[in-house]
Amino acid sequence: MVNRIILNETSYFGRGAINEIINEIRNRGLRKVAVVTDPDLIKFNVATKVTELFKQAGIEYYIYDHIKANPTIQNVQEGVTFCKNHDAEVIVAIGGGSSIDTSKAIAVIMTNPEFADVRSLEGASQTRNKALPIIAVSTTSGTAAEVTINYVITDTENNRKFVCVDAHDIPIVAVIDPDMCESMPKGLCASTGMDALVHAIEGYITKAAWELTDMMHLKALVRGFANQLKEI
Repeated sequence: MVNRIILNETSYFGRGAINEIINEIRNRGLRKVAVVTDPDLIKFNVATKVTELFKQAGIEYYIYDHIKANPTIQNVQEGVTFCKNHDAEVIVAIGGGSSIDTSKAIAVIMTNPEFADVRSLEGASQTRNKALPIIAVSTTSGTAAEVTINYVITDTENNRKFVCVDAHDIPIVAVIDPDMCESMPKGLCASTGMDALVHAIEGYITKAAWELTDMMHLKALVRGFANQLKEI
């Protein structure tokens, strides 16, 4: 039996982790940044914690903040046009699954334009080129979109969602900073926390589990249940 695990090049965890984004951009020789996020994260000064760092560092950035829950094909195509218009060299995705999923699709199409219809990315995508670099900054607990190769897009014309799986789309850098999550509404905090717990259970009991994934899922379960008990 052959096991496969695909990881980010770099992951940062802990308070203040967003400060590492500047070094990652500079050390990789990247200049123009497309910030992909949703309007609420701008409105409530969550995404701006990152854009302020860009201002202080003199890094050129542009904001695409039209992401919706359950991102659509139109979202993706608008994002591709936005990145092209601004000659984006890296996407900094700030948010939960919606922002990061949209960023994955945008980044893939930027380097594989033959998939511009978006629908052709469904399933195990046959892309040839690595996606435009993505730095994924998570603001929720549940989706793990920042560390996976999967994403979900909504096809509103056909009233359906479809899943895309592509090893080329994984963010090069994942940033998990508690300071980015603290402003979550209580309901969202509870639901995404439960989502993370369920993912850990699923990962541990699946037939595809193996020693390395067991280690991660067991730790997640112990910490998840401990934190739930604290709240009770």
